Amino acid sequence: MNVSVIIPTWNAGKELRLLLDGLNAQTLKPIEIIVIDSSSSDASGDIARQLGCTVEVIPKEKFDHGGTRNRGAELAKGEILVFMTQDAAPCDEHFLEVLTSPLRTGLAQAAYARQIAKPDARPPEAFVREINYPPQSHTKSIDDLPILGIKTFFFSNAASAITRQAFEDTGRFPENNIVNEDMLFCARLLRGGSSVAYQADAQVFHSHNYSLVQQFKRYFDIGVFMAQAGDELSGARTSRQGRSFVARQLRFLFSSGKYGWFLWAIIDNASRFLGFGFGRRHKYLPLWFKKRLSMHSGFWRKQ
Repeated sequence: MNVSVIIPTWNAGKELRLLLDGLNAQTLKPIEIIVIDSSSSDASGDIARQLGCTVEVIPKEKFDHGGTRNRGAELAKGEILVFMTQDAAPCDEHFLEVLTSPLRTGLAQAAYARQIAKPDARPPEAFVREINYPPQSHTKSIDDLPILGIKTFFFSNAASAITRQAFEDTGRFPENNIVNEDMLFCARLLRGGSSVAYQADAQVFHSHNYSLVQQFKRYFDIGVFMAQAGDELSGARTSRQGRSFVARQLRFLFSSGKYGWFLWAIIDNASRFLGFGFGRRHKYLPLWFKKRLSMHSGFWRKQ
């Protein structure tokens, strides 16, 4: 099965070259790399063209997490669609081969990679990567919902692969979602009887050092998503996951001697909690205020 790689970009800078160099060095060569660029003001489009990518430019205001990726899939010829973000980079030359292995053997219809924190990642962020992306591979089905809760639907388009057949049969990515189009797609895929593989040996460097304000805005958007997803995520508990995360993060900082990050972690988690709470209750807020609270304020112009 051949592979197409799809990457949405906007002012990607040097990170895009790092990603494309890594993809071009893979043992499993993609038949094409498609870049959908949201009218970058830097040289992102030129870099992609120089490195052999197919580039389509769209107006920045037309970007949609699901819709833009769906457009890339329309242009792609591959039997396996690999979706990546501009700030993720393969850790080695076997990344694509390992990521797509369960799809090529029929073990699963979709897969996602392990994300390794970048060297400059703050300790609390490095912990997030360790929790969300453990060193053990596993395969998920809808039968795991009572045990895993919301984690059953966890799936990241920072580095993921989906068979063309499953992508089309599931209805492609949902559009007009503020965030988490990948989670909603995963829920629909699993409810349709398919399986999703987490490939711990397919690794990319990917992490963010968000400010406290950015973290609040990010979780505001996640709260909006959770409120809008409704029945699509039914049966997936979330509250216990959050409490467990905070306790484990503080234990991690203590055991690794990162005492100076305790206060940051507490405030950071408070920002997440408050942002998520406001987002879940967004229907009670005026539109102008939602734009101020959101990391993706452009989403609200379409509402």
